[in-house]
Amino acid sequence: MIRKNISLYEEDMKKIGRIVEKNEGNLSAAMREIIDFVDFMLRKFGSLEEAKKLERRTKGVCLPRGMLNWFLTYTSECLLDEDAAGSIEEICAIESVSDLAEIAGIGLPVDIKVDADDDRNPSAVTIRLTGERAHTEFVAKIIACFLAENHGLAVEDVFRHTAFTTLKMKREGEGKRESEGDYKKVRDSLIKHFGERHIMVQEILNKPRFWNAMIKATAEWGDVERYKYPRIYR
Repeated sequence: MIRKNISLYEEDMKKIGRIVEKNEGNLSAAMREIIDFVDFMLRKFGSLEEAKKLERRTKGVCLPRGMLNWFLTYTSECLLDEDAAGSIEEICAIESVSDLAEIAGIGLPVDIKVDADDDRNPSAVTIRLTGERAHTEFVAKIIACFLAENHGLAVEDVFRHTAFTTLKMKREGEGKRESEGDYKKVRDSLIKHFGERHIMVQEILNKPRFWNAMIKATAEWGDVERYKYPRIYR
């Protein structure tokens, strides 16, 4: 048994109060339990920072991999709306372009590297995202929508590779959406590079009965049946 003297502030005692109470006021037993817990967390997560990332993820919804892939497939080439983007804590906390790397904290295994001409008021930004193609595509879309909305940047180009995606954006006009023409250029660039199905999907969502009837009337009957009764066509 090793005996050591430690100094604790009143605030520290409040933090461990429940564990001390659990151990019937035995501070030594409480400290041993805390040490066991810290050892477990370090072996599982490696650091407090990594454990905090997990805590942020559990505020949302944990999806099985198959369900996540389904979600990414069916939202592909559709832009985020303002409510969806505003619900992401990592987005709301961004104060500078370099903070964009924090978006990796939403739970997707994507590494983000940011290069900008100005951290606070950029006119040109290049972002490299490394990870699975579907994951980097989704995160790149989130970043593009954020930079377009908050800094008036248009998508200049997107380079897509198996292991990484590179996003290049630049400012249209002299300031944040300086004119209606600049706004249209920014919006059109998002639709071109990340939202080819966006207008179509919005139209279908607004008029589901009309488009459902239209598709049934014009599509090949076999295709309609395949979507209605997929099990039969396995």
